[in-house]
Amino acid sequence: MKILWCVNILLPDIAEAIGAPHTPLGGWMVSLSSDLAKIDGINLAVATIYSGKELKKHDVNNITYYLIPGGQKAMLKRSNEKLKDYWWEVAEHFKPDLLHLHGTEYSHGLALLEACPDIPAVVSIQGLLGVIQKYYYAGMEFSDVFLRPSFRDIIKLDPLWNNRRSFRSRAVFEREILCQVRHVIGRTTWDYSNVKAINPNIKYHHCDESLREPFYKSKWDISNVQRHSIFTTQAGYPIKGFHVLLKAVALLKRDYPDIQVFAAGYNLLGNSFKERLKIPGYGLYIKRLIKKLGLEDNVAFTGMLDAEGVVYRLLKSHVFVIPSAVENSPNSLAEAMLLGVPCIGSYTGGIPDMLENGNCGFLYPFMEEAMLAEYIRRIFESDDIALQFSQAVRESAHKRHDRKKITDTMVGIYRDIVSCPR
Repeated sequence: MKILWCVNILLPDIAEAIGAPHTPLGGWMVSLSSDLAKIDGINLAVATIYSGKELKKHDVNNITYYLIPGGQKAMLKRSNEKLKDYWWEVAEHFKPDLLHLHGTEYSHGLALLEACPDIPAVVSIQGLLGVIQKYYYAGMEFSDVFLRPSFRDIIKLDPLWNNRRSFRSRAVFEREILCQVRHVIGRTTWDYSNVKAINPNIKYHHCDESLREPFYKSKWDISNVQRHSIFTTQAGYPIKGFHVLLKAVALLKRDYPDIQVFAAGYNLLGNSFKERLKIPGYGLYIKRLIKKLGLEDNVAFTGMLDAEGVVYRLLKSHVFVIPSAVENSPNSLAEAMLLGVPCIGSYTGGIPDMLENGNCGFLYPFMEEAMLAEYIRRIFESDDIALQFSQAVRESAHKRHDRKKITDTMVGIYRDIVSCPR
């Protein structure tokens, strides 16, 4: 069985092969693709858009990679006949039995469906932009969104509200994709209900996600943590709710002056004058908020971390917090749970399907920083609660993210779709 994946990023093996920068994103696809490539009878190809000018093919670690010219602009254009020609050429060369689109956010997936209408297709749901864009400002005030752009936003003509507009425009591709395909793969009540709202006739397949190998090998130990430390990820734009976490930390600082928040990703404060000129509008808002709340000594940005770096930071943390305005099934939470880190998440999207409130961790209503602060306090104050949560989340995550079970389930889904009458 020949499976052609359509993805939005360069996976690490092909990035290394062509000398392109690596990205820490898409770890679940890396894990699943490597597991599928080891199965007899499965022939996997992975295709994506890149910034070059020629269609290229590389074979790396038993996976065929296709690099389609066009860059980011090609992924955002609704109608691109040249892109369809490239997809047709890839399909003619590889002759797939099934197309598997990872995500609905970009138009190159739609172009693939239009170029190959006679090949069965399935879409894995990542986020759903049509829903997510409604939460984009995540409770920020009008003045912070519209009246205080950063220098970078002005120069690039790319203010904060432009990012939401991009989400809304790409949601058009998403709806068209979901209306064209007959099968989707998802993981949560949130993605099920929203996909069915768009296309009630679509067949929904449940399959959880494989995580990166380092997260299966280590275990959180409370004796090794930095007390009163919090770790979070993807703080770079409003929907991730970093500003709500900061407000909760300000409430806690009165009793825990040593409290420390570590945020993975781009330093929103800038380390140099040149970097500060590049701070986006949300970063400028966070900088003002940190100063207003007196948290200059309590917030640290780690920069981009690879899997080993995330594992290290999680194992050192007293608690992991995911304060997003909306999520589907965030892998950052899954990775923390797999290690057994006590977790707190906002009660939104698919998070309640992953984290059982009061048993595996705490859930709180988004924007309720006082409740978030209280739940963090309970973990800080009680090692018994921390240890209970640690054991519960680890058992839950290892059961949900069993890589062999996930690979077998995915192969079963592929066979089911290929054998379905058209």
